[in-house]
Order: sequence, then C-alpha cells, then structure tokens
Amino acid sequence: MGEHIRRRRPSRLSRIISGIIGVIGELLITAAFVIGLFAVWQVYWTSYEVAAPVKHAVTTFTREHTPEKIKLGEVRTDAPPSFAQSPALHDLYGVVHVPKWDWAKIPLSEGIDLEVLNAGHAGHYPQTAQAGEIGNFSIAGHRRSYGDVFLRIDQLAQGDPVVVDLPGYYLVYTVESSEIVPADDPENIRVIAPVIGDASYSQVPTERWMTMTTCHPEYGISERYIVHLKFTSWTPKDTGVPAELLDEPGLSDAS
Repeated sequence: MGEHIRRRRPSRLSRIISGIIGVIGELLITAAFVIGLFAVWQVYWTSYEVAAPVKHAVTTFTREHTPEKIKLGEVRTDAPPSFAQSPALHDLYGVVHVPKWDWAKIPLSEGIDLEVLNAGHAGHYPQTAQAGEIGNFSIAGHRRSYGDVFLRIDQLAQGDPVVVDLPGYYLVYTVESSEIVPADDPENIRVIAPVIGDASYSQVPTERWMTMTTCHPEYGISERYIVHLKFTSWTPKDTGVPAELLDEPGLSDAS
C-alpha cells in the first residue's frame, strides 16, 4: 500500500514571519539602491556640478591678473612682496597651479568650511600664514567629490613645483615631503603649525613653507594626506611668468 504524505500548511505565525522577512529584504534592497545613488551623486555628480563654476572662477581671475607678457619672467629668490590683500572669508584671491596634475588650475579662497571646499576651491586655513609669508601657508581641498581638487595628491614627489598665482606675482613652492596621519589625532595640528611639526605652536618660524591637506584614502576619511612644500622663488607679473608655467596650455589665452 502506498503511503500518503500529507504536507502541513504553514502556520499563521510562520506566514507572518515570512512576510516580515520579505518586507525587510525589500527595504534593504531599496536602502542599498538609495545609498548607491547617493554615492554616485557624492563622488561624481558633485564634481560635474562645480566644473563650470570652477573654470569660470579660474578664467576670471587669470584674465583680471594676467602678466604683461607671456615670456620667461624674472626669477627672484629674495623675500616676495608682503601679502597686501585682506580676503574676507570665502573670498577668491588666487589660483593654485599644479603642473604635475595635467596642469591643474584650482581657485584659491579664504577659509576651509564647506562653502569654500564644496565649491571646488582650495581653501586657506585662516589661522596660518598667508601665501609668501614666513610661516606655513596651509590649504585644504577635497580628495573625492566637489571637483576632486586634491585627487592626485599622492602623485606629488620631491622636487615637483606648485605655483600660487596672486594678483601681482607668482610664488613657486617645491615639494619637500609627504606624510599620512590619522584623522582623529589631536596632535595633527602640527602639520599646519608655523614651524611644521611643532604641535605646541611655540617655535618662531624663520622660513616660508606651504602645506596641502586632504582626506585619505581616496574613498575614505579615516586619515589625512599631507604634502609639505618649501618656497623657492617668485616672479613679478610685469616681467612675465615663472619657468614652471611656460608650457601651461592656454596660458596665452588669459591675456
């Protein structure tokens, strides 16, 4: 005789649990989709949004403060002019040129809050020396999103130039060293100290330095990537441009 196997119908409780699990699964899938969209927006779309305003800011500044002639200018190693500007918070007052990054040109503004950084600008730490001054002229920029300002910071090597373009002159800094520090270490203030490394801020600076800071790793914020540069020369704009910018594409278009 054959045996009849009876299948038990799921209990009401098990049906409810299965339904809840199904709903939770759908919610998790939806959440993952939303998070994915946010990541795409954060990393890629924000850079697309600021691309045109950044280009406009750079073009406007360079046209208003173009050198008299596009030729090799005077290379001076004495003290540069005293910083004569008084930029208010969020004011654009210069352009940072990085030849190593395919001739990147980055607007330079006062302050490091989101109004500056999310505009795709490099921002000056207000408590640090200004460009060309004795001390440690320090700037920050996003690594990923909002222009990817310092995306390729890890490509900078010792000897690479970075040029700060100001209304009347150019300042040339040269990479000396780099370091990676934990984001949550309070001792990290030493990287933008007047004397680099002096977390007590007690030492009196005697040299002109520049520091660039950004998040690390590329898609994270757990650390900070730091590059230290030393002032090497300056060029008055009424004499031309520094050698480091002579081959910059589009330089003559600014005049």
